[in-house]
Amino acid sequence: MKDKKILFSIIIPTYNGKKWISKLLTKLHKIITITNYNTEVIIIDSESKDGTFEEVLKFKNKLNLKVYRIKKEEFNHGLTRNLGVKLSKGKYVWFLSQDALPRDNNILNYFIEDFNISKRVVAIYGPHIPYPNTPIIQKIEFKCFWKKIDKFLSPNENRLILDPAKRTVPVSSENLGIWFRLSNTSCVYRRSFLKKNFFPKTNFGEDILIGKKIFDLKLIKIYDKRCAVLHSHKFNFKKYLDYEKKFLYLRYFKLKLKDKPNFLCKFKLILKEDLSFPKRIFYIFKLLLYYILKIYLLITSKV
Repeated sequence: MKDKKILFSIIIPTYNGKKWISKLLTKLHKIITITNYNTEVIIIDSESKDGTFEEVLKFKNKLNLKVYRIKKEEFNHGLTRNLGVKLSKGKYVWFLSQDALPRDNNILNYFIEDFNISKRVVAIYGPHIPYPNTPIIQKIEFKCFWKKIDKFLSPNENRLILDPAKRTVPVSSENLGIWFRLSNTSCVYRRSFLKKNFFPKTNFGEDILIGKKIFDLKLIKIYDKRCAVLHSHKFNFKKYLDYEKKFLYLRYFKLKLKDKPNFLCKFKLILKEDLSFPKRIFYIFKLLLYYILKIYLLITSKV
């Protein structure tokens, strides 16, 4: 096995992720066993204090595991992933968040299938399915975020090939967010592409910024629903506002995107939730409040 070329390098940045990492590595062990590709798993830990590092080491005999530790202050969403690429040997590099969980055991086969469509395919990602315990507003925001791209899928199709040369989705100011969209929560790249095109130094949105570069270079990325992962945030109010401020600033000021508010989708999903009438009204008002706060964040970000 040592002489065999590595096909997939799976890179997972970790920080205080003990409650998730065991489930993820157990799932990866099952996926790798079933698909039987030569694979390495690279953990880059930022001085976890909760036993994450020790939990990872339990998988030394199950996975082709490489574990690296960096100082917490050295972590950067872009630069740390560049470090992962530098440490990797695989033909393909799959980034995963510590709290994500791939749904399908054949996901590596789907990646190969998609890359074989064209040598211009450089990135593949799938939707996020929110965990059941996700707060309702955050859950419906996740669902509506992915519905925006799902509407471009043909009937009975699982994947959308985003090729700028063929304009498979209309290239308009309203749709640029779809052309730029990627998510390093779970995304696989050709390593040859990442060795020439580095992630920018940033603490937010390195995946969207590399997605824009893919579009500018007229290369192909693929959105494949078969490559879905379980993942969602469970933010408290302060963390939610902090995340939204970064998200809105990146999209509306840095990338100059003109996404339309997706209020109607969220409103409809609240109506479909199994809630009493008073709770349904409560969440509709809460949704309105969140939109008011987002307008405020946009105004203050601009200033």
